[in-house]
Amino acid sequence: MILIIDDDQAIRLSIGLMLRQAGFEYEAVATESDAMALIRRTEPELVILDMNLTLTTTGQQGIEMLRKIKILMPSVPVILLSAWATVHLAVEGMKYGAADFVTKPWANRDFMAKIRKVLDEAGKANEAAAVRTLDVTEREAIEKALRQADGNLSVAAQLLGITRQSLYRRMEKFGIK
Repeated sequence: MILIIDDDQAIRLSIGLMLRQAGFEYEAVATESDAMALIRRTEPELVILDMNLTLTTTGQQGIEMLRKIKILMPSVPVILLSAWATVHLAVEGMKYGAADFVTKPWANRDFMAKIRKVLDEAGKANEAAAVRTLDVTEREAIEKALRQADGNLSVAAQLLGITRQSLYRRMEKFGIK
């Protein structure tokens, strides 16, 4: 699910229609409090965040909200959206973890390309984290089996349910001596 946060109903509907036509599910909210409540209930795949949810045009409200979102969900990408874009504001947003910055008005084709790119990059990062986690889990299981077997490789392999040769290969892979 993609979360759209914008105070302008026309913008929420426009982005929502664009996402629906591309086959994405979305939720759209108008206020910071509604957004934070939704974020606490579910973890979106992506957040599209307007920089100004009130009549101000400084973008600071969006920066503060970006910081709050990144504290709660550091791995969820955020695309910032603003009609009052400046280079300084875009750089500040990127400094606080924004994945991209889109100016209003936008071209749907370009906006969707950015959305797909950000989602693709987030998916690859999640896959890499899962692989690292699997490697860490495997290494820990081998180390535990070796401790339980008092260093006896035949017994450790038997505890793990693998051959002694497989245990050697895995120990070499993880640098276990």
